[in-house]
Parts: sequence; C-alpha cells; structure tokens
Amino acid sequence: MAGRSANGRHGLRGHAGRTAALARLLHKECIQLLELYRNSESLPSSPVDGGYLVSIPPLVPQLSDAEKISILHAALKECLRLLEDVITREDAEFSDEDSEYKRKLKTVRDRLGHLLASTEQLLVDGQKFEAKVKEELDGQAASGSFGLKMWIVRVLQDLVHWTGQTSDTLRSMPAEMEKAPKTMSRRTRRGAGKMRK
Repeated sequence: MAGRSANGRHGLRGHAGRTAALARLLHKECIQLLELYRNSESLPSSPVDGGYLVSIPPLVPQLSDAEKISILHAALKECLRLLEDVITREDAEFSDEDSEYKRKLKTVRDRLGHLLASTEQLLVDGQKFEAKVKEELDGQAASGSFGLKMWIVRVLQDLVHWTGQTSDTLRSMPAEMEKAPKTMSRRTRRGAGKMRK
C-alpha cells in the first residue's frame, strides 16, 4: 500500500506544480496588464506611492509554505474583488470600447478566479486568514479622474505583487509536501488516510 500512498503524494505535488505554473503565467499577464493601462492612459512607468492596497499578516519564516499559501489566498481574493470593481467602473464609462487592455483585463480576472480555485485545494485545514484593503473604489469619487486612475494603477500593482508572491511560494511547495503532507487540507488527509490502510 506504500506505493499507493506515494502516488497520492505525487498527485498533490503534481497539483501544486500545475498551480505554480498557472500563478507564473498570471503574474506575467498582470505585468502586461499594468503596462497596457499605463500606455493607454499615458501614465508614467514609475510605481505609484502609498504602499499596497491589500495587506496580510506577515509571511514570517516560521510559517509553512502551505500556511503562506492560505494567507496569500486571502490576498488574492481581495485582489479579485478590487479587479471586479475596476471592470464594473470601466464597463460603465467605456462600454463600447474594445481594446487590448480591456481584453487583457478580463483575461486576468478569469485566470485569477482559476488560480483561487486551484490554491483552495492546498489550503491549511482549520485556519482562516483575512486580508485588509486600505482604500476602496467608493473612496475615490472625491479625488477626480486622475485620482481614480492612480487607484487603478495601485490595484494592478497589487496584482503584480501578490501573484508574484504566490508564484514564488508555490514553487517550493512540492518539496515541502514530500516532507510534511499532513499540512494539507482535511480533504487531502482523508484521501491519504484511506490509501495507507
């Protein structure tokens, strides 16, 4: 039965590897999306100050990679919500526009949803983490058109940052699963328990 247990671990590592590849692809697309937006709005390429909109508990070295993914999953959920706000606002103002930027925006939205579904299978059982957002779309009305554009840039900067963090963390997960598969979700542990009979 040891062979079947090993196959279960290989399956988990395979899923983590595929999720890591998805995260790397999404990270590259987020970089492209930010560049497209800056070009479409004739904005400078330098980062917008003010820090990240989404904040999470520190990813301290004592955390396992699976715990880090649980925290990053919370950050990505908030990023998706903010991105949906951007899409809703831009569809309302530029409903007839069909540009490379808008197509990429919706591609990133869809792929981010897929990444969230994929990372959910790697979450630590019984631990809940929350991400906080400093500035919502509703608070940008008084800042005018330029202020709104800067907020959108910050949303896209967050996407680049948090997808990059997720990609980097996922790369090391297969090795950790080989050493400590028990850190995975209850659903995964139940399957592994059956295979060890």
